[in-house]
Amino acid sequence: MRIGLLIIVAFWSFSVSSQTLEIMGSDEGFLPFYYGDNLNKGILVEMVNEFALEAGIAAGFRPMPRKRQAWALEKGRANAVFANPLWMPLPTRMHAVGPVLTWRDRLFAQPGLQPGSFDDLEGSICLRKWFVYSDRLERRIGSDLSRHDSYNAQQMLGMFLNKRCDYAVMNEMEFRFLTKLLQVDPDRYSTELIDAEWPVYLGILKTEAALIEAAEAFFATHSVDMEAMLTKLPPPDRHISIQPDK
Repeated sequence: MRIGLLIIVAFWSFSVSSQTLEIMGSDEGFLPFYYGDNLNKGILVEMVNEFALEAGIAAGFRPMPRKRQAWALEKGRANAVFANPLWMPLPTRMHAVGPVLTWRDRLFAQPGLQPGSFDDLEGSICLRKWFVYSDRLERRIGSDLSRHDSYNAQQMLGMFLNKRCDYAVMNEMEFRFLTKLLQVDPDRYSTELIDAEWPVYLGILKTEAALIEAAEAFFATHSVDMEAMLTKLPPPDRHISIQPDK
């Protein structure tokens, strides 16, 4: 299977090598998938670097505010983005390759709390302001759960680790990455409850036929071991400062 992929990549390398895969990423970063001042670190960065090496192309992430991503595609500032097809900019003009990985928003609980379902949740919960959560969770808020809003994941994690809330909902890889940096055991807080799960695709402009063909060939056989990659990722350029209670 791998030999077949190399043959396909070699076939396309002549037409692809003169092109560049310019992937837009939020200028605020997306821990631990892409981050750093130049968006040059992370799980997706490592994966794209491997693809670029095999396909013989240049590839990189371009920091871009989300509200300007459609503009960037139209102006030729970028030609790709990682997203779910439902939220992809210019969806009718993008070809979705993948899915390349699955995003999961997991419920985390203080030690000693292990709810069997979302119907068991009582007390307080830390969530991201402006985020949309599942209906089953939203139904609990206000009557059984008091909500504490945060503006970003680091603030929410700080509130949770300092026991300002009983529960928190975060992307499971983001939670594991941040707690690793803080030398906190993430397994103390993990539950079996998933609030949301959706596949992530690499969206490439349909006009980039050679890049699409090369990406389809690569990701058809490439799998991402996020847990293994997580242990090797470098820290962010900006210091993570959260002091949990001892």
